[in-house]
Amino acid sequence: MFEEQYLKLTNSEKDDFARVVNELMLKSFILRENYDRHSKMMKGNKDYSFIERNIDMIREYLSFSGWTLEKDSRLGVVMINNEYQDNHIRLDFLTSLIVYALRYAYENAKEQEQMTSEVYFTVSDLLQIMLDKSLIRPDKRPSSVNLASSFRFLENHNIIQRISGEYRERTMSFYILPSILYVIDLDKINAIFDQIEKYDQDLF
Repeated sequence: MFEEQYLKLTNSEKDDFARVVNELMLKSFILRENYDRHSKMMKGNKDYSFIERNIDMIREYLSFSGWTLEKDSRLGVVMINNEYQDNHIRLDFLTSLIVYALRYAYENAKEQEQMTSEVYFTVSDLLQIMLDKSLIRPDKRPSSVNLASSFRFLENHNIIQRISGEYRERTMSFYILPSILYVIDLDKINAIFDQIEKYDQDLF
């Protein structure tokens, strides 16, 4: 039972419980590793470890309000979903296109490298993929302001993690995190791409 397990926690652990649950509600994803800008390397995430140790208790707590907690141990991703579909975020069109390109880049890199973690990328690399896949036009590239808004949203939800540079810079480097595989259903992403091919519309 949740109450019995919760009462066994120390005061410090109860604080961790409240913080981690709130982090899950805000970001939807928690990763096993995070990039540490001071050491310039990936480090284990204590929040992910806390969830692993207390996953049954957290899962039961979330279930009271219709949330499910899932963990992909291979990729190191913990995520939540709402049984009533109330946590779906409507992405703007540019962010949806970026998600499509990020997912394509991630899966392509993993297929070549046969790895199961994060993928290093730059904004310039991403824009080139978007050009190659006809997601954007050479004469209609998204503005730095719009790109920054999309990247900030994706980092706030633990889908990418910035390594260096600012959101508006084409030289900004970042990791594509394995949570990219769970952001949008693949069928919906393909529907977006089909729409672009069919209508060849003016995107920006």
